[in-house]
Amino acid sequence: MSSHPIHVVIWLPSTFYSAVAATLVEMFELVNAIRRSEVFSFEFVSRQPSATSTSGIFFATTPEPSRPMDVLILLAMPGLQVPELLRALEEESPHAKPLLAMAQRDGAIIAAHCGASYFLAKSGLVDGKRATISWWLKTDALRRFPRVRWDPSRLMIRQGRIYTCGGGFSGLELAKALIKDLGFPKEERIVRKLLVLPPSRRLQTPYEFPLEDVAPESQPFGDKLNALSKANMPALDLTFLAEQLGLSQRTLSRRFFEELQTSPGRWIQDRRLEAARDLLEGTELSISEICYRVGYQDLASFSRLFSKTTGMPPGEYRRQSQ
Repeated sequence: MSSHPIHVVIWLPSTFYSAVAATLVEMFELVNAIRRSEVFSFEFVSRQPSATSTSGIFFATTPEPSRPMDVLILLAMPGLQVPELLRALEEESPHAKPLLAMAQRDGAIIAAHCGASYFLAKSGLVDGKRATISWWLKTDALRRFPRVRWDPSRLMIRQGRIYTCGGGFSGLELAKALIKDLGFPKEERIVRKLLVLPPSRRLQTPYEFPLEDVAPESQPFGDKLNALSKANMPALDLTFLAEQLGLSQRTLSRRFFEELQTSPGRWIQDRRLEAARDLLEGTELSISEICYRVGYQDLASFSRLFSKTTGMPPGEYRRQSQ
């Protein structure tokens, strides 16, 4: 056995479940405790300097691995709205691709959890190979990646040094398989007992149900933007909207043109001026206070823009609207 610990890199996408990320690490750390030595080392990698889970828990990350990888685990992006989840996976795929290439160069085991199998399929790594994916993505996976031998009924599939697993806490099966396959079957049994883990499961089909029973109604793109603008008018800019919606600025700009037929800058300007008109009509706030509340820092610039778009300065607009 190598004198160096087995280095496990866990890639965190723009959104993820903290419970899955933390449980994976705890299982590897328990092996270290049982062996009384560091047989596993790990680190989180993400394009965000401090990745945040769906529950708001922060994970310290690095932009790339600090040393050669022995194992790369790609975590899934959660979501109940399949069309939005697919868009998010497409958005995230280019960021996963360089890490997958690095793992291949390192000769690492590559494991994909839940919807992260999409990244392997997108990169061609599982062409001609058996693979599984979260059951709610199976229809789209079969349609988009016909070269993959999908078997979405399975909870986990190993093909050589590539592992794929199904939805949610199938990550437990992945971690158990990795610990055993890396040479620690005795420790894996102890970990199962210490964590009171359920017996090994082979299929995810018993967990399937009509997703529309629990998925919230899809909120139109424009409605999401309006809700964000009303609650965060001073901070409203392209960077803020992209972060809140989990999109790149480029993708967000494209969606503005495709769905709203306008640019982000023009839309933001219109929302700010709309809010200013409402405040002028319905409050006694000073014009300078209204200027700052709707996100402008310079009163003269705000007044010129307001006059240009409405045909009158803010003070005159207030007098005529009341």
